Amino acid sequence: MEQVREAELDVAALGSALLRKLWLLIVLALLAAIVTYVALGFVRPLYTADTRILIEDRESPLTKPRDATGNPSSTDYDASAIASQVEVLRSREIASAVIDKLDLTHRPEFDPNARPSALKSFLISIGIGKNPAESSVRDRVMDTYYSRLSVYPVNTSRVLAAEFEGSNPQLAADVVNAIADEFVSQQQKSKQDATVAATQWLQQEIESLRGKVQQAEQKVSDYRASHGLFDVGTQNGDLQTQQLNDLNAELARAKADHAQAESRAQLIRSVLSGGGSLDSAEEVLNSPLIQRLREREVALRGQIADLSTTLLPAHPQMRSLNSQLQGLERQIRQEAQKILQSMEAASRISAAREQSAQATLNQAKAASASSDDQSIELRALEREAAAQRDLLQTLLGRYREAVARTDTTYLPADARIISRAVAPQKPSFPKKTMMSILAAVVMLLLAGAILLLREFTSGRAFRYVDFAPAPALTAAPEPAVTPSRELVAVTPAAPTLDDRPGTGELADVLAEDGLRTVVFAGADGSERVGEIAVASARLAALRQLRIILVDVGLHPQSGLGSADQPGLGDLLSGEVAFGDVIHRNEAAGIDVMPMGAMQKDPPMQRLSLVVGALSHSYDRVIVLADTLADWPNSHIKADLVVLVCNPELDMDRRLDLHEKALELGARNALIVRYTSRDGARESASAAA
Repeated sequence: MEQVREAELDVAALGSALLRKLWLLIVLALLAAIVTYVALGFVRPLYTADTRILIEDRESPLTKPRDATGNPSSTDYDASAIASQVEVLRSREIASAVIDKLDLTHRPEFDPNARPSALKSFLISIGIGKNPAESSVRDRVMDTYYSRLSVYPVNTSRVLAAEFEGSNPQLAADVVNAIADEFVSQQQKSKQDATVAATQWLQQEIESLRGKVQQAEQKVSDYRASHGLFDVGTQNGDLQTQQLNDLNAELARAKADHAQAESRAQLIRSVLSGGGSLDSAEEVLNSPLIQRLREREVALRGQIADLSTTLLPAHPQMRSLNSQLQGLERQIRQEAQKILQSMEAASRISAAREQSAQATLNQAKAASASSDDQSIELRALEREAAAQRDLLQTLLGRYREAVARTDTTYLPADARIISRAVAPQKPSFPKKTMMSILAAVVMLLLAGAILLLREFTSGRAFRYVDFAPAPALTAAPEPAVTPSRELVAVTPAAPTLDDRPGTGELADVLAEDGLRTVVFAGADGSERVGEIAVASARLAALRQLRIILVDVGLHPQSGLGSADQPGLGDLLSGEVAFGDVIHRNEAAGIDVMPMGAMQKDPPMQRLSLVVGALSHSYDRVIVLADTLADWPNSHIKADLVVLVCNPELDMDRRLDLHEKALELGARNALIVRYTSRDGARESASAAA
C-alpha cells in the first residue's frame, strides 16, 4: 500500500552530514585561499596616495577690506560650502590642468584601452563593449583619472581629503599633489579675477556718480540763485535765517541797554528827589567835574573845621566859608541833575533802538515765513547732493582698496595644504591576506550549502513520525493496561506508550517554535486521539513547556479525568469559574480541561475567549476533537492539525482529510497512522 509520509527536518542529520564532510570543507577552503593568494600575486598592485586640504579664511586683518573686518560670515563654512569645495576639487578644469602638467596623455597607465587585449578586441568586434577608437585619447585619460580619484570631507571638519590610485606610487603622489596645488592656485586666481572685475565695475560707477554729484550740486546752486536763498557759509543756513538770528541778537541788546539806562536814571532821580546822598550813584561818582567839586568841598570843610576851633560861627570868615560850601553843594546837585538828564536821554535812545529792532525783526519774520516752502525744497536738493557725495566717497575708498589689491601679489587662497602626499610603500589593492581569508570563507559556505542541498534532495535531511497501537503494549516490560478514560490515574501505561516508536517525534513537533494552538482529531472517531495526545504532550512537557489539553468532542476522551468532573461545557454555560475546570495530570505533568456537562446548544461564542485566555497562560493549547468535523474552526484557529487515522484507511481518504484540514483554516496539517500489531510498524505521513 502506498504511504503518505510526513517529512520533518532532521537538524541532527544535517549536523552529522556536515561533520562527516568537515575535512573536505576545510580542504576546499584552504585550496580557495591558496589559489586566491597566488592569483592575486599576478594582479598589478595599486597604490593610494592622499593629501589633506584645510578650508579656512587666510585673509590677514591688515590687508582685509574695511567692510569685511569683523564680519563673521566671511569665515563661516557650512556643510554645503564644504560640499561645493569637494566638487571644485573634482572639476574638469583642475583635471585638465593636472593632465597637461604631468603629461598623463602619454602614459599607458592612463590609457589602458589604447591597446585592448585579444578577448576585448573580439568582444568589440561583435558589438559587445565600447570601441576605444570612438573616443579621443584625452577623454579616455579623463575617464581613468576620475575612476581613480576620490575626494571627500573628513568627518564633520573643514578638511578635504583627496586620494588617487595608481600602479606607480610616485606618480600617484605627484597627481594628488598637483591636484592640491592647482586647487589652491585656482582659489587665488578666482580672487584675482573677482578683484579685477570689482575694480572695473567700481571705476564705471565712480565715473557715473561724478556726473550725478555735479548735477545735484548745480541744482542746489541754481535754486539758491533763483529764489534768493544765499548760503552764508555758516551752520545757521541761508541768508534769511542768518538775518533773523542777527536781528534777534540786536533786539536783545537794545532791550538790555534800555533797561540798564532806565534803571540808572531812576536811581539818580530817586536820590535827587529824596535828598539822599549822591555818592550811591555810580554815574555821579564817575563824573570828573563832580569829583573836583567834591575835592573843593572836602577842602572847605577842613578849613571850616580848623577855624571853628578859634572862631565863632558868626565870624565873617566863618560865614564866608559856609557860603562857599553851600555854593559847592548847589553846584554838585546841578551837575547831578545834568547827569540825570543825560541818562534819561540815553534811555529814550535805547527805547527807540528797541522799537526799531523789533519792527525790523517782525518784517524779517514775515519775509522768512513766505520763503519756507522754498527752503524745504532747497534742503531736499541739498540732501540728494550730500547722498550722492557720500556714495561717491565710499566707492572711491573701495576703488583705491581694489586697485591696491590688484597691483599686489598678496591674494591668499581660502585653502591651505596641511598634508602633502608622499609615495606609498604598501599597495592598497589587492589585500592578499584579507581577500584570501574571504575566499576561504566563501568557499566554506558554498561547499556547505552544496552539501546540505544534497542531503535535502536525497531525503536524508528528514525524519518520519511513527505510532504503534495500544495493543502492542503487551510486548512492553511494564504490565499491559487497556487504555481508558482514567489514564490520569494509571501511571504505568503512560510511560509504556511514551516509549512506542513515533511518540518522541510527535513531541518534537509540539515543541517547535511558532506553535500555540494544536488540534488533535480522528478520521472517523474510533481512533484513540486522547491517548496519543496525552503521550506526546507528556514528552513535550519534559522540555519545560506548559501544556493544557482541552476536550471539545462529542464523546469524552480518555486520559482527561473522570466524567463527573466540571469541564468546558460547565464553563461555557457559566455554571463554574475558570479555575474549577482546569485539572492537573500529575503523571503526565500537564493540565487538562475535560468536556464536562455540555449543553445541547452551548454558547460557542465564548469558546474563542476561553482558548485565547489559555494561549496567554500556556505555551501550548492542545484541543481534542473526535473527528475533523467536530473541530469548531470558526472559534479556534489552529497552527497545526494532527489527524489520527487507522492503518486500514486508504491513501485517497488520507489526502482528502489533509486537504480538508487546510481548507478549514489550519496553517499546517499532520497525518499520523498506526499499525494493529506490535512490530508491524508503518511510518506516519505528514503534509504541511
